Amino acid sequence: MQSASAQEDPTLTREENELVTRTGPDTPSGQLWRRFWLPAMLSSELPAPDCPPIRLRLLSEDLIAFRTTDGRVGAVANNCPHRGASLFFGRNEEQGLRCVYHGWKFDLTGACVDLPNEPVESTTRTGR
Repeated sequence: MQSASAQEDPTLTREENELVTRTGPDTPSGQLWRRFWLPAMLSSELPAPDCPPIRLRLLSEDLIAFRTTDGRVGAVANNCPHRGASLFFGRNEEQGLRCVYHGWKFDLTGACVDLPNEPVESTTRTGR
């Protein structure tokens, strides 16, 4: 039997603590947790199709959860990639969330599905 002084200290070092508690997208722990399905909220928190979106923070990321017109629930990044406006203030309409700043619309996967203020030949619209 070992004496108390011979046992190792069970506490984590500062570096070990940072390794296991930081969950941002570019951290080892964050990359690990993103491989798994994580319950984040109750479906009842979004009670009806096209209801107002709610804020959600998961694995150090700010997200916006919403229910589409057909009743499916999804979460997208909080900020619109166009000008950084919060999609929390967006309009939940016709299968997507529309940014109130310039009207870009995002589906459940976060893909931009409508760019009303961009010309048809725009490189933003075509991706080229």
